[in-house]
Amino acid sequence: MKTRLFYLLSFFVLVVLLGGCQTIDIRGQYVDEDSLAKLETKSLTQAEIIELIGTPTVVPDYSKDTWYYIQRSIARRAWASPKVIEQRIVKIIFNKDDSVREVIVLNDSHISEIETISEYTKTYGTEKNGLQKFIGNIGRYNKLTDGKKRKSK
Repeated sequence: MKTRLFYLLSFFVLVVLLGGCQTIDIRGQYVDEDSLAKLETKSLTQAEIIELIGTPTVVPDYSKDTWYYIQRSIARRAWASPKVIEQRIVKIIFNKDDSVREVIVLNDSHISEIETISEYTKTYGTEKNGLQKFIGNIGRYNKLTDGKKRKSK
């Protein structure tokens, strides 16, 4: 009986300890401080920037003269969904001659929560499944709108 209690207590302690473990993943393109200093002081071209820090994470279709380098630190605990703990975005804007015009560093831009309003924002995954649609349509198409009875053939 004592060994069974010992194993049960050991299992409980193990579960609690493993539940507190946290891993941090760093994803994206990291731009160090030395590279940022070079970007801000020198007028580099797009090719020189690719050699210095690599290809950008995002080049928007609507603005080819703006590059974004995005880096995220994501914390994950056992049995919990991942959470962004730090985000850093380096925005580089180019002139028409492909030289750097402006460098902007955005830190922790993920902090502000975005509120979604279901009437205006389409949220995927909330659609009805086949069974819900079937049950919702029972009797719906058999009603007459003009009050007349159906004729039997």
